[in-house]
Amino acid sequence: MGAAPPPPLPYRARPPQLLLVVGAVLVVSAGGAATALTSSSARVLLVALAAAAAGVSAWGSSARLRGTEEVLAAAAVCLAVLATDPGGGLLAGPVAPPLVLTAVFLLLAGLLRRPVAWPLAAWATLQLAALRALDGLGAGPDRTAAAVVVVLAGLGTCLAGRRLLARVALATTAPWWVAAVTGGIATAWEGPAADRWAAAALTGVAALALVPARLEPDVDRLLGPPRLAPAVAGILPGAALFGVMSWLGPDAVMLTGYVGVLLAAAAAALLTGWWAGLLLPLALGAGGTLVLLSVVQLAAGARWGELTLLLLLTAVPSGLVAGVRSDERASAVPTAVGCVGVAALVAIPAGWLPPAGAAVVLGALYAATLGAGVTLQPDTRRPTLVSGALCAAAAVVLLVAVGDRGPLAVQLFVQGLLTCGWAAWVWWSGPRDQLPVAQPTWRVGSAQLVVATWVLVGLADATVLEAWTLPPAVGLLLAQGPRLADAPSWPTWGPGLLVAAVPSAVWAVVAPGSTRPVLLVTVAAAGMWLGARLRVRALLVVSAGTALAVAAGVAVVELPLPVAGALVVGVALLALGAGRERRPVDGWARRLADLR
Repeated sequence: MGAAPPPPLPYRARPPQLLLVVGAVLVVSAGGAATALTSSSARVLLVALAAAAAGVSAWGSSARLRGTEEVLAAAAVCLAVLATDPGGGLLAGPVAPPLVLTAVFLLLAGLLRRPVAWPLAAWATLQLAALRALDGLGAGPDRTAAAVVVVLAGLGTCLAGRRLLARVALATTAPWWVAAVTGGIATAWEGPAADRWAAAALTGVAALALVPARLEPDVDRLLGPPRLAPAVAGILPGAALFGVMSWLGPDAVMLTGYVGVLLAAAAAALLTGWWAGLLLPLALGAGGTLVLLSVVQLAAGARWGELTLLLLLTAVPSGLVAGVRSDERASAVPTAVGCVGVAALVAIPAGWLPPAGAAVVLGALYAATLGAGVTLQPDTRRPTLVSGALCAAAAVVLLVAVGDRGPLAVQLFVQGLLTCGWAAWVWWSGPRDQLPVAQPTWRVGSAQLVVATWVLVGLADATVLEAWTLPPAVGLLLAQGPRLADAPSWPTWGPGLLVAAVPSAVWAVVAPGSTRPVLLVTVAAAGMWLGARLRVRALLVVSAGTALAVAAGVAVVELPLPVAGALVVGVALLALGAGRERRPVDGWARRLADLR
């Protein structure tokens, strides 16, 4: 058998390409060694070699020698760049030579379009010129401006160049962009007064340059999610602008926050279609940043009055949008409710509202969200209802914190009625599959009513047991809502009936000498009649059991011990006999005559 043929080499390079690369590396290495000579003749030699390499590259382009033109173009670039080294390193020296090379490489890129080395070289030499220029610039807007120029050039290269060039330009522009926006924001916040506006403007230019970059599909994929770049392009200028305005006093801070509100609201109301996808994240990012920083600044300075006014003004555009555009109502209502709710809380330290008044405002917001939920589709109600629930909880916490038990009871009672009413509306106005949605609402409303009743009982200093046990019993029944009418009785009626009956029955037995046993038996008799009438098994059984338990318990307590013992044993035997007759086991189903 002959030897197997050797596998093909896994390399795509051909021998002529290897020769070209090795030759170019040797020529460039020789040029690099020549840079050690600081004489002008060495630089002239490098320029001559670069021109010769560029000429051969142009010849290779006309001869359709792709490898030759690309490798020699790269060699020409390296030699030309090395010729700009004055002897102290490439990053040090005059700015003019790299700028001249940039212009030359741009000309060659326009004449010889196939080699990618020419546009890459133009971009690299422009960055080299910028780095040399930074040595002579002080910190502040000048350095930021230089970085912004490079950023604009880099992003322009991304849009105009081919895929490889766009990716390389984007990767190398990122450090310049970070330097531009961080330097601009830092100057806008802490720099001299004369430089702040210029720094904010330069930050805006650098950040907004990201938006056109999304128009290039190859670059857009590298910028992350579609909304990320526009959002960042809005957040950063917003932060820089607020840094400038923060030095002008609380009134300017409040005005800045309101400008952010108007910007976000106007964009949400006016932008549609393709423009909304591109510019809406930008407007929301800028407006939200201005509002958030304004709120933080005013709160940190304890400017509660200005903060309250800002929050109220913030709610106005959202409220107008909710009233005019039904398609935006699901997002506009929670925003308006949240702003007014926080404003009500902030109005307390501002001295505009007492705690009870703020609680009333929060309760009114809760009622408003329930009313707005009626106009929304079921799948869009959740944010609105959550914002209203937070307002209701804040009102309760506020009244508990200040210890106003009377207003607390009224607040809980009204909120409970509103909650149960809204649950009833959801159930009876919609399809019957809305029960899982309404059921938690019934429970929340019943819990509010129970707590309100307990607060009133505590205020009245009531000592009657039923004053504490009947409210949760009624709450358990109310929490079931419409299920009381058609669901099985034990899961729905049972817990509430047992909570109402068991404590009263036990207390009637252990605390004799009162009229409670008579009243309990009377109520139990009425419950048995009503349970039979309504065909509710739990009501009938619990009422009958309560009557028997009270009668037996009172008899056991009042009668002499032998009689009481006989009564207890008799009741136990009756229960055992009834149970075995209902569920007989081996031996219990036989007749007495069959026993030995």
